[in-house]
Amino acid sequence: MRVISYVPVIKTADAEVRALEKLSETVKNKITPVLEFTRSRKSSKITDGDIHRRVRRLSETFKDRTCFFDLTTDPNLTNDQIKELQSNVAGYKNWTDFLLTYKKDFLKFIPTLQISDENLDSEDEHYKRLKQQVKVLAANFGKILYRLPLGYEFAEKDMQEICTEIPADRVVCLVDAEYIPKDKASVYSTNAVSIVKQLSKFSPDKIVVAGTSFPKKPTQHGSETEGRMALEEKLFYQNVTKTEKDVIYGDYATIHPFRNDQSGGNGWVPRIDMPTEDELFYFRDKKDKSESSYAGAYERVAKKVAETVDYRAVGKKLKDCWGLEQINSAAKGLPPGLSPSFWISVRMNIHISLVTSH
Repeated sequence: MRVISYVPVIKTADAEVRALEKLSETVKNKITPVLEFTRSRKSSKITDGDIHRRVRRLSETFKDRTCFFDLTTDPNLTNDQIKELQSNVAGYKNWTDFLLTYKKDFLKFIPTLQISDENLDSEDEHYKRLKQQVKVLAANFGKILYRLPLGYEFAEKDMQEICTEIPADRVVCLVDAEYIPKDKASVYSTNAVSIVKQLSKFSPDKIVVAGTSFPKKPTQHGSETEGRMALEEKLFYQNVTKTEKDVIYGDYATIHPFRNDQSGGNGWVPRIDMPTEDELFYFRDKKDKSESSYAGAYERVAKKVAETVDYRAVGKKLKDCWGLEQINSAAKGLPPGLSPSFWISVRMNIHISLVTSH
């Protein structure tokens, strides 16, 4: 199994899956993503958004590549099927059975422990079911992922119980900061260091820290037409590694941790986001009333992006990047996509390519 060096936490909605699929083969080989499975897009024939559609689609990209399997807790992207997979009944049997069915489709995936105390009356029963899950996974997989939120109080207790069923050197730990607000990297990193120190006592295989500073509305970092924001997740990681040297970098690949569903009844303002090494900037431009589509507005904002020094610098660094090609095409008057979802894919694709370019 290759070395884990970058762990993007990725929900499997349309925009994110597209961004992953369009990565160069070289970049795909440099990432170890947490695939946080969501329901698929609902349709007249598939009214419940079958999760298996997402899993099967991603098997084409990750059949022979290391990745982590997890399930979303975002209420906007879940369904009854996912909730059943998260159930702690019979030692999380629904989840372990699900994982075993995909061993032939994903040859190197690492399962994430599901942890839930729903409908449990005692701590003993909670850990009994958790250890049942660990025992099954330990017997069928080389490693497991233990994912916990920042500020979680039971990291040491969990690891003690987990390690009764599997050696610590087969456990990867992910400390998840989720959303890191502007100028809060220092505070969040202090909390992360505390948890990392607790986990380090057990000598797990790897410890990853992840988070994102991408807001629900980017305009809170600028004006209606343009803006710029620091990637607090980079500062967060740098602060953690001042004392915890062996921690692995993770992030949400410039996606907010929770889906921000908005009604499209009144349309949207076309926006293109451009990641750099440590920042992200954007341009927006409304569609003119005389325009029949969003093509003109996307062309205008793409031209503004393409004219920046930052864009040219990233272009020199990345020689094979689908996301940059889309901006370049739009700037030339041929925007390849006219939906916000498409341009989310572009932003995410460029960001992941940049992180792996070192």
